[in-house]
Amino acid sequence: MYPIIIMSIENDSDKEFMEWLYKKYYPLMRKKAYEIVMDNSVVEDIINDAIIKLIKNIDTLKKLECHRLTSYIVYTIRNISINFITKRDRHNKKIFYGLDDDVSESIEDTKTYKPSEFIIIKENIDELGEAISRLSKMDQEILFYKYNLEMDNNDIANTFNISKDNVRKRLQRARQRALKELMKEGYKIE
Repeated sequence: MYPIIIMSIENDSDKEFMEWLYKKYYPLMRKKAYEIVMDNSVVEDIINDAIIKLIKNIDTLKKLECHRLTSYIVYTIRNISINFITKRDRHNKKIFYGLDDDVSESIEDTKTYKPSEFIIIKENIDELGEAISRLSKMDQEILFYKYNLEMDNNDIANTFNISKDNVRKRLQRARQRALKELMKEGYKIE
């Protein structure tokens, strides 16, 4: 039985694709989620959250080759599982301290930014995104897998069918090219 969210997809082509994806990758998603959370009672919820996230990116998923699709799914499950653990631990800590006696409420947040600092950070991120968009497809992909999907060099090497050293060199060169693109636009590197 497919999750209700898949059954509610209006486009028949998208629905068939997600049914196929769910059927093919369900065992892998279940295994990966359990490996991280070690709690069978929440694995199905994590898989459902992953399916929702995957549906939002269905156009991208349809374009991926098999091994890249597998990596994308694994890293989606991984990230959702890690987020679940983080939220659960935060919740358990509050329960432990009690809502009235929560020590964390009295600790000053050293990572609080002023609104003007948020604007500068957002501008920097936008400029970096534009610089990366001017790189070659290979540079964009290797940076995406490393920093967006948080894949380690071994997984990237397997995905691209290249050596781990080659991944390291390609990442270094892609970062250098992105830096040059930023400098072309007058961005000051400190």
